[in-house]
Amino acid sequence: MKKLLCCGFVIVMVVLLSVCFWACSSTPDVQPLPAAEETEPASLDTPVVSLFVPESVDRSYFSFPDATIMADLQIGSPESLRRAVANILKTSTSYTQSDKVALTVAYEIMNMVWKSERNTIEIPSGDLEANPYTGAIESARIGIYDLNTGNSDFFTLVLPSLVLVLDRNDSEYYALSLDALNKALQLCPESVLVRYLLGLLYTKLGDLQNAFDMFKVAAENAPTCFELRYACANNLFLQGMYSQAMAEVLQLLATSPRNLTLLKLCTEISLARKDYLSAEQYIAQVLQQEPENSQYLLYRIQVLVEQGNFIKAVPLLDVYSRTDQSSKGYLILRSRVQHEWNKNSVAAAATLEEALMLYPEDFEIILAAAELAASSGGVVRGKTAGQLAQEILERDSSNSKALKICVDDAIRQKQWQRAYDYSSSLMKNGVSTLDLQLSHISICVNLNRISEAKVLAQKLNSDYPDSDEVTEAYIRVLAADGQKSTVLDMIQRLLPKASSKLKSFLYYQRSIFAASDSEKLADLRQSLTANPRNQSPLFELYQYYYDKQDYRKAQYYLKQVVALNPSDQEMLQLNAELDALLSR
Repeated sequence: MKKLLCCGFVIVMVVLLSVCFWACSSTPDVQPLPAAEETEPASLDTPVVSLFVPESVDRSYFSFPDATIMADLQIGSPESLRRAVANILKTSTSYTQSDKVALTVAYEIMNMVWKSERNTIEIPSGDLEANPYTGAIESARIGIYDLNTGNSDFFTLVLPSLVLVLDRNDSEYYALSLDALNKALQLCPESVLVRYLLGLLYTKLGDLQNAFDMFKVAAENAPTCFELRYACANNLFLQGMYSQAMAEVLQLLATSPRNLTLLKLCTEISLARKDYLSAEQYIAQVLQQEPENSQYLLYRIQVLVEQGNFIKAVPLLDVYSRTDQSSKGYLILRSRVQHEWNKNSVAAAATLEEALMLYPEDFEIILAAAELAASSGGVVRGKTAGQLAQEILERDSSNSKALKICVDDAIRQKQWQRAYDYSSSLMKNGVSTLDLQLSHISICVNLNRISEAKVLAQKLNSDYPDSDEVTEAYIRVLAADGQKSTVLDMIQRLLPKASSKLKSFLYYQRSIFAASDSEKLADLRQSLTANPRNQSPLFELYQYYYDKQDYRKAQYYLKQVVALNPSDQEMLQLNAELDALLSR
């Protein structure tokens, strides 16, 4: 049996050696390769040889046994960072270098970004090896966007942008940051941290809508995070959505009633809304905690000036002047006190000229100068209100405040077509304040655009049924449209319950339709009884007595008009003519 097995083995070996010898000695016919253009495409039936491809290896610096740790670190919200740190501590008996770096990154994000949160993360002792992560953090801390991280993973893309949390404007790195953060967001679309940083970046770029979208989604994913909810409220404020902004910030204030950041935002919103009563309350709370805050002392003065409380405003302005006489806010308020309280337009103009020397390109000061020139009828730095406002429009053609000054200036000069063009531009830009619409109605009436005035007046009368100003405008339009009976019926219906101001207007309006001089004079005198400062009946009485050649009585009424509007050159000229007549 053994002999048979050995023989079989020998035979098999001989056969194998023969096959190998034949394979090596056989030389197949070698054919030349065809030209490239004649090469036939491979047949679909040609067998495909599969090449071995090794499995991809995660070469990330960080490696955790629990995959949720990295996910939580990338989400980067206060809650997810705490969760990630707790899991690192739970799964690691001894910290590797990457564990230490991860804990440091979590600590620094909490410390730099989520400042309102109590940072309980502890950094392990011992030196860290050189790495791009902590290097990027250190650069961001001193205001430098780190360009040397390599952008090899999520955190090398994100960490340089921590510089955005600093209150600085350095646009050189914005494009790099935007590109890196968008790449990071693709890697982790759920990242609260990336969306918050993108929101800050879009804010710096002036793209407030995109900023809000980022803040909103981030806040939805981290609803208890103060910074995110505050960012949403502040963004709404910057967009001019004051009611929504105040609603958001009041919700936060309900849980943190002494939070200075919230109180200051409430102040800013209240001032923007011209809600001076609310602003005064928030300013007082800020000053209780920061009595040396000069900016809020200036806000306090501003509120008092806006309320016409100059008796309290002037001493506070003197107190502020002892520490700073060159801030633009101080100079603007001082000019207002000089003009509105001291009735010294020359001194007010000199103050604003000083401000323009210090801040020649500042829109707020140019606007203040234009407003002073408009209300006083004078000039500031040799320019009229319209010319000053035009300086702003040359650089910002849609500036609503400058356009409004141009409207008022044109109305004052009775340049109705010019006023109409400016007013129309404002309304096309979406500005539809009540005072602008009332001005537009007056302009249209003077240009005999009665149909346009009527449409707008009817709408306002429907929207503001209790507004005396709207009622007056509506009656003027009806009178200009020749609807005498309708006007007289309205006057008769409104007189019994009308306020003194409206009653004065109604009597004056009725005097226009009076059938006799005695009725006319009776209505004009009742108009002045209701409101002695109503210029319309005063001027109407001047004209009545001037026509009757009773120049002494005519001047009596005209002088009252001049006293109410001392910068009106037309009235001054008429008064000079009367003086000449009376001196003969």
